[in-house]
Amino acid sequence: MTHYALTQSVALAADLEAKGFLGTVGKIAAATVIFFIAVGLIVGLLLGFFIGRSVGRKQGTRS
Repeated sequence: MTHYALTQSVALAADLEAKGFLGTVGKIAAATVIFFIAVGLIVGLLLGFFIGRSVGRKQGTRS
C-alpha cells in the first residue's frame, strides 16, 4: 500500500507540474496572440487613415 501511495503522490506532483507549465505556456500564447491582434488593428487604422487621405474625397461639389 505504501508503494501505491508513493506512486500516486509522484504522479499527482508530475500532473500538477505539467498543468502549471501548460498554463504558463497558454498564458504566453494568449498574450502573443492579443499583442499581434492589437498591432494589426493599429497598423490597419494607420493604413486606412493614410490611404483615405491620399485618395481623398471631392467635397462641396454636387451635381
